[in-house]
Amino acid sequence: MLGKAEFRGGLLTLGGLLLVVLALIQFQPGFPGELLLQSLRFHILAAGFVLALLIVTLGARWRGGALMLVVLAVAVHDARYVLEFQNRRFEPSGAPLTQFEFLSFNVLTGNRTSTELVDAIVADPPDVALIMETPGIEEHLERLAQALPHRAGCDDPRKCDISLHSRIPFESVEVRTLPPLNRQRLVIGKLNLDGQSVTIVGVHLTKPHYDGISEAELWHINRVLEGIDGPLVLAGDFNAASWSSTLLRIGERQNLAPGPWQPATWPVRLGPLGVPIDNMFTRGSAQLIHLETGDSIGSNHRPLRAVVGLYGEP
Repeated sequence: MLGKAEFRGGLLTLGGLLLVVLALIQFQPGFPGELLLQSLRFHILAAGFVLALLIVTLGARWRGGALMLVVLAVAVHDARYVLEFQNRRFEPSGAPLTQFEFLSFNVLTGNRTSTELVDAIVADPPDVALIMETPGIEEHLERLAQALPHRAGCDDPRKCDISLHSRIPFESVEVRTLPPLNRQRLVIGKLNLDGQSVTIVGVHLTKPHYDGISEAELWHINRVLEGIDGPLVLAGDFNAASWSSTLLRIGERQNLAPGPWQPATWPVRLGPLGVPIDNMFTRGSAQLIHLETGDSIGSNHRPLRAVVGLYGEP
């Protein structure tokens, strides 16, 4: 059985490893897996705080205190990443000119409860739904069309991934391949609601384990957004939190704003303690008035459901 000194020594070793991980997150030297660590930065900081408390409790007060100071300093520094996004939200001068409900959901290819999932959408349909990994509900698309009759994406099952569904006819819509893997994971649809136009851009990014690919995808998406005028909603499965370096860059370049908060969507079992890797952002006179997660219904992601307001010039 480990004695107090041995246990304390083990915790100090973990503390040293945690400092190395924090250094990788902050300085980004280019090691594999950095993007994943960036999305987990606040979970790592929480673990570091608990670790520092344990070290202090076991008698290594100076070393535990030093670790806690580092963790708190990094936490304060990293909080500004969240604030950068939140500060782009504007204070409306009045009620929105119009608003609509928007669902973004990675339903999971191979979802075993796809019937129940589509039942839930049809029972309380949004105005617009962005679906990723659409093959998970492909056999139910006709039933989904009863509530959302206008669709773009998944005309060819061999290339199917992302699809956009709407109660309102599209003014224009197209599904594009997303370089460098050239999968059909980008959809752009323009809608007119009560005389107000809005463009919805849906994306499904590659997992961050494949370093360099999601950065290239977001570089391409940035170019796409540069060519879109007017109110815009960008949503989808980014496989990264907004405070990861890649999303921070596109957020700054495109002046993207999040919802009132950024709810966790993955992993499902952690609920609100998870990571917000599914995101919604707005630009221009569009703003997320309300944002919440829902039941995963067999998926490995929680859906996001928002009320989007379209205002005059902010």
